[in-house]
Amino acid sequence: MGLFDQLLKEGAETLKDLASDENKEKAQELFGALKETIGEHAEGFKKVVDEYKDEIKEMKKEAESSSYDDSMYEEVDDGKDCRQRILEVLESEFPNYTVRQNVSPAEFGGTGRFMDYSIVVCDGDKPQLIIMVISKTTTAHREYRWTREEAKKQGITLINFVDHFPNNPKYISARLHKYL
Repeated sequence: MGLFDQLLKEGAETLKDLASDENKEKAQELFGALKETIGEHAEGFKKVVDEYKDEIKEMKKEAESSSYDDSMYEEVDDGKDCRQRILEVLESEFPNYTVRQNVSPAEFGGTGRFMDYSIVVCDGDKPQLIIMVISKTTTAHREYRWTREEAKKQGITLINFVDHFPNNPKYISARLHKYL
């Protein structure tokens, strides 16, 4: 039984347990409608969960490690956006790398419809890291998923920075040092 099916089963059991005798039929109808609606999207949901499983594990390890620093997550009011901060950190801490912006995956042999990579960090001509500056809904787009898959096919690590999160320079630096 897959993860999604297991969650649906547990949800149904919980609804049954919570519903009084007079409301059990209504709860069952509600669950049936929910299952029908969500069931259509189950495979896509599982793909997204699988795709981010490793990233989530890394974030959890970082949070549990003794080097965890709360100040890395504090809001910074410097008037700069996420991309500007990333570029500044790359320039100051990784001067040996070449940085390119808004790079099409087609430049690395990809064919199809893609989103441009926000930032590509190269060692000479060889891409070392791809950085996507995304919004909270970007990962739901097909073009994003295809872009991510293309980076994986090429063997290039792709990481995301969500533009509406604080993304203070300490946090950006810590993440980039993991991959470069």
